[in-house]
Amino acid sequence: MRLLLAVLPAAICLAQTSDLPSQLARLQRLPTDQVRSLEARLAMDPAPTDKKAYHQLHLAYVLASRLSTEDPKASKALVERTLKTFEGTKEAESQALVAGLLGLKIGFSPMSGITLSPQAMGLLDKAQAARPGNPRITLLRAIHVLHTPAFVGGGVKVALPLVEAAVRLAEAEAKPTDPWQPSWGLVESLGWLALAQVEAQQLPAAQQTVDRVFTLDPGNGFVTRMVLPRLQGKGK
Repeated sequence: MRLLLAVLPAAICLAQTSDLPSQLARLQRLPTDQVRSLEARLAMDPAPTDKKAYHQLHLAYVLASRLSTEDPKASKALVERTLKTFEGTKEAESQALVAGLLGLKIGFSPMSGITLSPQAMGLLDKAQAARPGNPRITLLRAIHVLHTPAFVGGGVKVALPLVEAAVRLAEAEAKPTDPWQPSWGLVESLGWLALAQVEAQQLPAAQQTVDRVFTLDPGNGFVTRMVLPRLQGKGK
């Protein structure tokens, strides 16, 4: 009986965390309160630190992105804290997320883009050279380009083919055998594709992409918050 009582808490803990990698694979589709709850779960999970590091960075990126409009002060603090923690990372997918955080930092001070945007693109170049054909790195590059002014080589015309490539790469990517390996990208790339199509005035195509997102993820938060208001506004 004592042995059963000793084993029971560990079994409960295992049951609570066994689905954590699958939740992390859907991270960008989850409501903010669920994203926050995953922070604590990830910190307590017994998985090796090297397996959890990428997901800690990804959680910070997702939260900072959400908070950039809801609570800019908290978002800025989170970005600065995370950049210090992951400064100098050599892992390709983590480098791409650090570039994404630099993009968020530029949003707090657009003039900083003079120095930070080349830094972010340098990280994306390194990441893509190390992992060519990676859909998440391609998507993060597309997002950065989409938010870069056209007069310095960015904008929707340049970003749109990149997002389309991210979708194709995500569609072709094999499911990893290790559940802790990053595997998100298809729904997220489709969401950004819909946004880029709206910005490019490709409204029928954008609606088709929105429909596809909702088929894969009904009520997708990014599309609901970011795409539909713009699509409906431009369609008037």
